[in-house]
Amino acid sequence: MNKRERKEFIIECSRSLFVERGFHNTSVADIIAKARIARSTFYAHFTSKEEIFSILVDDFLRLLVEKILSINISRAHSAHTLPSDIRAMTLELVAFLEHNADMARLIITAQQGYDSHFDKKIQEFFDAILAAIKQLLDEGISDGNVRACRSDIIAYAILGCIKQILLQWLVFEEISDIRAVLDDIIMYNLYGIALKIPSIAE
Repeated sequence: MNKRERKEFIIECSRSLFVERGFHNTSVADIIAKARIARSTFYAHFTSKEEIFSILVDDFLRLLVEKILSINISRAHSAHTLPSDIRAMTLELVAFLEHNADMARLIITAQQGYDSHFDKKIQEFFDAILAAIKQLLDEGISDGNVRACRSDIIAYAILGCIKQILLQWLVFEEISDIRAVLDDIIMYNLYGIALKIPSIAE
């Protein structure tokens, strides 16, 4: 095993432990034991378990943002076909989350308040997701597919919805088939629950 391969192996061992035990309940000693390496070998590659966690989160975040930004509201053919167009684009994101369910679970169930470095990393993760959602909304507003709104506030609402759905799907397993309910999720985020959407003045 060369240096690069050993580094990747340590990262994968750490990922497995973080998912199984949680970040806070995993020590460097645990990682060393699972990877069957000397302590000096660990520190030849990493300064801490926090560094490994940052690598894992950054890699996951980069790919996740790519998938989110591919749900480009501006690419919808028309307002009439917007729901079906968004659904087609969203399926790739669903497949990505299925494939990386362990990292999604780790982040959405992360316990904060114990470690400032960890808390900052989780906050940076969600800030980046919020920025991606806001970008999609702003592009949709500019192109006329989304009504004028406070895109920063609506991004909070959409992220809150997504986080709870991920909990019910990936953690509590109360949603067994995410694709079967995808239409309801998309229609809710696009139009809410009202049969008629009045203006604020009505």
